[in-house]
Amino acid sequence: MIRSFLYDTANKEKSAYIWNTSASMLSAFQTVFILMIISRIDPVSDAGIFTIAFAVGNLMLTIGRYGIRPFQVSDVRESYKFSDYLWARIITCLLMIGISIVYVVSNYGFAGENSKKSTVILLVCMTKVIDAFEDVLHGMLQQRQRLDIAGKVVSLRLAGYIVTYLITYIFTKNLVVASSISLLITFIMFLGLNSIAVKEFTKEKISRGAIKNVKKLYIECFPLFISTYLVMYLGNAPKYAIDKVLSNEAQACFNYIFMPVFVIGLVSQFIYQPAIRRLSFAWYNDEKNFFKKAILKQIIIIVILSILAIFGGAFLGIPILSAIYSVDLTGYKQELLVLLIGGGMLAFVNFLQMLITITRHQNWLIGGYILAYIVFLTQGKSVVKNYGIMGISLFYLTVLVALTIIFGIMTCRIITHRYK
Repeated sequence: MIRSFLYDTANKEKSAYIWNTSASMLSAFQTVFILMIISRIDPVSDAGIFTIAFAVGNLMLTIGRYGIRPFQVSDVRESYKFSDYLWARIITCLLMIGISIVYVVSNYGFAGENSKKSTVILLVCMTKVIDAFEDVLHGMLQQRQRLDIAGKVVSLRLAGYIVTYLITYIFTKNLVVASSISLLITFIMFLGLNSIAVKEFTKEKISRGAIKNVKKLYIECFPLFISTYLVMYLGNAPKYAIDKVLSNEAQACFNYIFMPVFVIGLVSQFIYQPAIRRLSFAWYNDEKNFFKKAILKQIIIIVILSILAIFGGAFLGIPILSAIYSVDLTGYKQELLVLLIGGGMLAFVNFLQMLITITRHQNWLIGGYILAYIVFLTQGKSVVKNYGIMGISLFYLTVLVALTIIFGIMTCRIITHRYK
C-alpha cells in the first residue's frame, strides 16, 4: 500500500510540484506549529530554548548536507555516481554529529541550568542528521525525475514528527522527553519510507572504491558548503547574537516575529527547487530564451511572495502572531516589517546562489558570504547590546541587501558573458 502511494501517479511533474510544496510547507511551518503549543504552556523558558535549538540544528544541517544537493541534481553529465554522493554524505553526517556535540559542550555545557538546554539542542541536531542523510537519497530520486516520491516521503515524515512532538509535549510538558520521542519516531519513519522509496532506483553496487572520488567531490562543492553554511548562519544570525546577550524571553519574542521571515526563505527555496534540473539542462544545452524566461518567472514569484508577506505583516502580522503564540507582540510591529523585507532579500540571495551554482561559478559565492559572516560575527553582539531587537533587525536587513546586490551583479555578468 505504501509502495503504491509513493510510486503510482498519473502526472509525475504535477505530483512533484504538489508534494514538494506540501513538504516545503511542513518544513517551513514545523517550528510555527510546535511553538504554538509551547508558547501556551511555557512562553518564556521552553519557547526560548526550542527557538535556539532549531536555529543551531539548522546550522549543523548545512554541515551534513555540505551544499551538495544542487550540485547532485544539476549533474547532467553524471560526472559522479550515486556511490560517490552517498559516501560523501555518510562522512559529512558523521562530521555533523561530532561538531554538534563539540558546539553544545563548548557553548553551553551540561552542568546546572544549561543541562536541559544542551540536551534539547543536541536532540534537535540529531533529528537534523536524519534530514541531512535523507537529502542525498532524494537528490538521487530527483535525478531520476521522481521528485514526487521524495516530496511524499518528506511530507509524511515531517507530519509524523510534528504530531508526535505536539502530543508528547502537551502530555509531558517536557522538552527533553518530547524531543527524544520525536527523534525516535522520525528515525523509524525515515527507515521505513525511504527503504521503499529508493529500492527501485539503487541498482548500482555501493562499493568502498567510490571513496576515491569523494575528495574531488568535496573540493568541487566546498564553495557551496561554505555558502550554504554562511547563508544559514546569516539567516539566523540575529538569534545567535540575542542568545549571547539577552534572555530566553527576548529570544522567544524575537523568534515569534522572525518566524514569517524564516518561512519566506524556506518556501521560496522549495518553489524554485523543482526547476533546478530543467534550468541545468537549459544552461547546458544553451537554451538562451528558456533560461532567461524561467529566471524571470522565479523572480516574479519571489517578488509577489515577498510583497504579500510585507503587506500582510503590516496589517495583520502582529494580531495574528499574538493570537498564534498567545503573547502580546504589539510593541514589535516596526521590527516585524524590517525583518519581512529582510526575508524577501534572503529569498533572492538563495535563488541567486542556486543560479550561480547551475552555471558552475559557485566559487564566486565565497567572498560575499565570508564578508557578511565576519561583519555579523564581529558586530552582531555589540549591535544587540546597544540597540536591542530593532538594531539587530536593521543590521540584518542591511547585510542581506548588500548580498543581494553583489550576487545579482555576479549573475548578470555570468549570463551576459555566456549569451553576448
